Amino acid sequence: MELIKINRLTKKFGKVEVLKGIFLTYQSGNIYGLVGENGAGKTTLFNCIMGIYKHEGIIEKTSCLQIGYQPADSFFYSLITGLEYIEFCMRAKGKQINEEKVEQLNTIFQLPLNRYASEYSTGMKKKLSFMALLLQENDVYILDEPFNGVDLRGCIQLKKLIRSLKEAGKTIIILSHQIAALHEICDYIHYLNRHTIAKQYTDESIEEIENDILTKSFSGFH
Repeated sequence: MELIKINRLTKKFGKVEVLKGIFLTYQSGNIYGLVGENGAGKTTLFNCIMGIYKHEGIIEKTSCLQIGYQPADSFFYSLITGLEYIEFCMRAKGKQINEEKVEQLNTIFQLPLNRYASEYSTGMKKKLSFMALLLQENDVYILDEPFNGVDLRGCIQLKKLIRSLKEAGKTIIILSHQIAALHEICDYIHYLNRHTIAKQYTDESIEEIENDILTKSFSGFH
């Protein structure tokens, strides 16, 4: 089932064109990866999908679609505990917090929810923001660099949870520079280069993807 369909998406900041003629379709029950250089427009693309930026072109979304977005660097107020952050995220979606579900999930994440979230390590903050998204029970999960700063055990847990979301029919979109991690869990990987989607990868090996990206980065594409 198509949840998000993007046709001819173009975004400019003044005279600077950041995205040009983007065509993408995101279906339920799939994991998608997005790679690109810093400044390629990855975050801009998803700010357009979230409705934060105005744009040219068409973004079609199924009605009542619930989208959860985890930015690369989540912001936490200094005097809010981990539990209060979760409560805030739930209220933002018009939902009530379920303490039993929080406790169940926290057996996996093992976060000190009564401590101030601003005191958490980078990896703990990543886990907290992802935990809040899971509790919201979204249809689409957009994760910007979810593995950065997360320890080995945490990365394994995150990958398992992402796969479980896929099995539940959810759509997961991951922005990351870690091609190996994307290759391991994604059904499709899109390469954003020169303001547009240069290539979609499905069955290629990691080496093939890396070599192809290097070639396109230096020689351009048609």
